[in-house]
This record gives sequence, C-alpha cells and structure tokens, in this order.
Amino acid sequence: MPAEAERVIVCPHCDRPATAKIKGEAIWDGFNGDGEHVDPAAEWTLVQCTNCLLPSLQLREDYGGGFEGDEPVFIYPAPRRLSPEIPSPLRREWEEAKSCFDAKAYSACTVMVRRTVEGACMELGVKKRTLAMSLKELQSKGLIDGTLAEWATALRIAGNQGAHYTGEPVARDGAEDSLAFAEALLDHVYVLRKRFEAFKKRLDK
Repeated sequence: MPAEAERVIVCPHCDRPATAKIKGEAIWDGFNGDGEHVDPAAEWTLVQCTNCLLPSLQLREDYGGGFEGDEPVFIYPAPRRLSPEIPSPLRREWEEAKSCFDAKAYSACTVMVRRTVEGACMELGVKKRTLAMSLKELQSKGLIDGTLAEWATALRIAGNQGAHYTGEPVARDGAEDSLAFAEALLDHVYVLRKRFEAFKKRLDK
C-alpha cells in the first residue's frame, strides 16, 4: 500500500507545527455547468494533523501560475471573524491582535486588545483622561453592565502588563482569553444590545 502524501502545516487545532497526512483532494476548474468561467480553479485538500489527529481543510486557487503558486489557507476550522455591525476600526484593531496571537507575539496581542477596548470607549463617545475612567463612565451611562465592566477592566490590566517590561512573558492562554473576552465585549455592545432593542420593539407591537 503506497504511503500517504504529506504536507507541513501549523495545525489550527493544536497550534503546533506538524507533518499532516493528506486524506483527500477535490479540484474544480472554475467553470459552471454552462461552460462559463466564473472563478479561479480551486483545490481543496483534507489533511490530518499527526499531533492531535484532528482534520482540517485547506484551499488553494489557481490565478494562472498553477496551484503551487498559491499558499494554502485553512477554511476549516473557519477563522474567527467579527460581526460587520462592529465598527470597522475596532474590527481592524481586534484582527491585528489576532494576527499577533497567531504569530505567538502574546505581549503584543494583549496590548492590541487594550487598544481595542480603548477604541470601543471612543466609538461610544467616551474619552476620559484614563481608560479606567472611561470604563467607569460607560458603566454609569448604562452602555455596559457590571459584568462587561469587569471584563473590560481585566482586559485593560492585561494590556498594561503586556506593555511594560516585567521579565516575565505573557502566557499563551492569557492572550487567548484576552482575545475571546474582547470579542465577547464587542459582540455584547454592538450586536446583542442592538438586537435586544429590536426584539423589545417587536414585543411592544
């Protein structure tokens, strides 16, 4: 039985370098059923991590130089994306924090998360002398509740720790938690609160 083909990856599940086993491929030439060319040719590859054994799906597209000219990207598990209802400057800050995390720059990740929280305050019309004061103002105006204020305060402190030299590295799980809480904070403020207001209006009718 021939050996399985392999591909070197950084597994999106366990975040470790691995020689992944290729379990299957599907190729589309870019033409629809009417013979019209509608998109670049695409190659989907199912790979299995040799560390955690979980499967992932990669995509390459042919823009004229063959599939080898395109770097494979993971489409499963799907990369995290913020809601388009969140202001684009804040999405940009959070995505830069995520890029820092992916590059294992965990201190930089927490600093960018703090910038995201600071940006959220400014987008909501609050700009005090310090971020701590801005968060208290958001809470006093009812824009965030006690739990969200506690989350935001923890993210501010984590960002401060990442920005100042202590001789101790920021841990991966701390940076990952910061990303997750910042995402939840933005979702609550810009997505769920707006959705709840629409829900209440429908109830009133």
